[in-house]
Amino acid sequence: MSTFFSDWYYLSIRNTKQIWRPVMALIPSMFIPIFFFVVNSQSFSKVSAIPGFPHVSYKEFIAPVAIFTAIFFSAGNAGIELVQDIASGYFKKLLVMPINRLAIILGKLTEVAVQSVLQGGIVLVLLFAVGVPFKTGFFGVIAMFSMLILFAMAWSCIGMIAALRTQNARLVQSMFVLVFPFLYLTTSQMPREMLPDTFRIFATYNPVTSIVEGVRALVLDGWGNPAIWQGFLVAGILFVVMVALTLGSFKSALK
Repeated sequence: MSTFFSDWYYLSIRNTKQIWRPVMALIPSMFIPIFFFVVNSQSFSKVSAIPGFPHVSYKEFIAPVAIFTAIFFSAGNAGIELVQDIASGYFKKLLVMPINRLAIILGKLTEVAVQSVLQGGIVLVLLFAVGVPFKTGFFGVIAMFSMLILFAMAWSCIGMIAALRTQNARLVQSMFVLVFPFLYLTTSQMPREMLPDTFRIFATYNPVTSIVEGVRALVLDGWGNPAIWQGFLVAGILFVVMVALTLGSFKSALK
């Protein structure tokens, strides 16, 4: 067991250092969430006056989405970096060494978690600066980051699975576009009750909706909202399932 944690620790250190290589690569994933928040909060500010809209400003309504998006984007690098490790031969060296494969995966996911905290923290400071209230306070912020990091690690496994099964950098990189349909076919922009019928069906069965609404409940409502535990449940299930699928994909990398 001590060997497992030792492997996880040293792989995490190595992977986390890659966050800064190069630093300029972090700019798009930071700029996009802030850009959309600023533009949408101003352009659609009058939406909050529509009958049936929650009793909050539109800026407050989409504030959780800004943090969600910043952390969501942090999950995209794990698969690309894994393809690079495979191409360079580093990954094959890991596999022939007596290193637990789960430790290899968790080492990558730790990098995702660290980057999520960094990017989400910057957006959080911005939201505080523009006066967005956090009804659940300090512990709510901790809970919010916990839920989002758990989800980001689960989502990053999609890129890792593609990397292990295809070993194709272009294909793995193109999977970034999946972020947008999964993000916008939710209640990220409008309450569920105000969505068109077809759109509402997609949003209802989209697991990302549970995460968005769980984060929004922590920011705008309070601990009594069931969306909070539902968000944690969905994030936890996705994490377990995706890590298991990633472990199963190691066989493809050995061919």
